[in-house]
Amino acid sequence: MDYRGGQVEGEATDGESLPALLRSWRRRTNPRGIPGLAASGRRGEGLTQRDVARLAGVSERWYGALERGTEAEYSADFLDRLSSALQLSPAERRALYLKAVGRLPVLAQPSEAGASEEVDEGLLRQFLNNQVPAPAFATDLAWNVIGHNGPLLEWFPWVTRQANQMRWTFLEPEAREQLVNWEQDWARPFLGQLRYERAHHPKDEALLQLERDILTGSPAAREMWDRREVVEHSHGALRRLRLPCHRGREVAVRIVALRPMRSDLLRVIVLMEDQREVGGA
Repeated sequence: MDYRGGQVEGEATDGESLPALLRSWRRRTNPRGIPGLAASGRRGEGLTQRDVARLAGVSERWYGALERGTEAEYSADFLDRLSSALQLSPAERRALYLKAVGRLPVLAQPSEAGASEEVDEGLLRQFLNNQVPAPAFATDLAWNVIGHNGPLLEWFPWVTRQANQMRWTFLEPEAREQLVNWEQDWARPFLGQLRYERAHHPKDEALLQLERDILTGSPAAREMWDRREVVEHSHGALRRLRLPCHRGREVAVRIVALRPMRSDLLRVIVLMEDQREVGGA
């Protein structure tokens, strides 16, 4: 998470009204830092409603209606121009969307801190090893496996030869045998996650190449891709595996999916064996 202006990135500030937020953001914005706005002769600090309307390219009446909490079909283009005019952080931009139109931006801005943050390999390795006996691994944004513990290697030896979770799932025949209910429980959710990340990081070359490789190499993936499903993550999902190391025994696992607080470009997965499901099988 990132701390900007006293607000935790990722929170939607549900306890505050949109008018209160807009007034606060408007009043904190320094007109002297905005080219073209006259700073002399002002009675107070911050921007006026007229300033914001001008910067966002709408009438003062239109902006005033939003600040009064009037519900309307506010366009993404307008909300983005308003975000720019008020110099909102990524978290504040998301809060604006949630309050104004009840949804997040389609293309979320990637975390600036996460984009430049290097992975602390020692800390990551220690965390993964601390999950033993549960298999645990970490991937980058494009599902390349960048770290794993011993149990993960025992369960999935392929990480030593095909260190990309998505490519193994769709391009290796053994994946269909080992991932129980491959299409419904694994393939479709994975494609939904890929589409989600591509929307959030449209210029990421590794994600683009991953999409091309999967859709070129897997006819089944191409057919499922046309469903246009979008899935954000797999956290909490119950899945079943039939792995060689288990000698034919089907194992139920609960997926724990995590992302470090300082980056959205890394994901950590822990596979927790669900004894209740095993006992009931």
